[in-house]
Amino acid sequence: MAQQYRLSGGTLEAVTRRACELYGPTARIVSAERVLDQGLGGFLGRRHVEAMVLVPDHAEAPPSFTPHTLPAARGGIAALLDEAERVEDEFQDEPPEATHAPPSVSTQSEIFDVVLARLREDTAADDEPVPALLGEPGDLVLVLGPRPAAYDAARSMADSASRWELAAVGPGAGADWPALAGARGANAARARAVEDGRAVLAVAALDPLEPIEPQLRAAYALHADQVWLAVDARHKPDETADWVDAVAELLPVDALAVVGARETRTAYTVNGLGIPIGWVDGHAAPRTVL
Repeated sequence: MAQQYRLSGGTLEAVTRRACELYGPTARIVSAERVLDQGLGGFLGRRHVEAMVLVPDHAEAPPSFTPHTLPAARGGIAALLDEAERVEDEFQDEPPEATHAPPSVSTQSEIFDVVLARLREDTAADDEPVPALLGEPGDLVLVLGPRPAAYDAARSMADSASRWELAAVGPGAGADWPALAGARGANAARARAVEDGRAVLAVAALDPLEPIEPQLRAAYALHADQVWLAVDARHKPDETADWVDAVAELLPVDALAVVGARETRTAYTVNGLGIPIGWVDGHAAPRTVL
């Protein structure tokens, strides 16, 4: 059965860090409020944050949040607490005989869980460099993933500053994505790319419902300089993890290219894949986690 604990601290961030230290990564702040100690006769009061921490018996996935709107959400918390302080300041200025209490402002679990999860990720990811997309003449970059995520990610990479020779591995080759087969084809593409001052960008669409190993044989033969997995943040986490794990067992994977992050409140689930993020919705990622 889940247990609840009350923690207090000078700031919300201090409380969330303390909760993580004391109760581990599954701890969830389910409510919090700004409290004003009245001090002596209503003077010399001290503000602090009191929070209720829920510690489940079993690990739970953190609640959903949208990475691109997190700063605004945190600003919302600050605005609520600032409003509480303003009300408390007005109360503090009233004569000591005033008998009513300042209203407390409390928010519920979702945003506070977001802060807690993000603080843990900040600590882990601050020193980890974001994978950079290769693009020197003759480099061969391979993008693997389900259709259409793989093609969406590869097209956005192709629109970046580097000049690319585009290719497709396996089914799906077309006018814009000529077929690239085997080590000989890869070497020829590299040679052309060097002469033209380009890099080679190859995409391979996988079917997650089919065995992964046979689908990777053509991709493995390319001996790519860099391998990106294109994952759709809107898909079910377990299904994505299944095919990602299968690929990672057979190919060295350098980074994730995430699509659909702006269109779901659960984009953070891709962090659980354990592979650093380098590309998000058509742009180089600012950090290795969402």
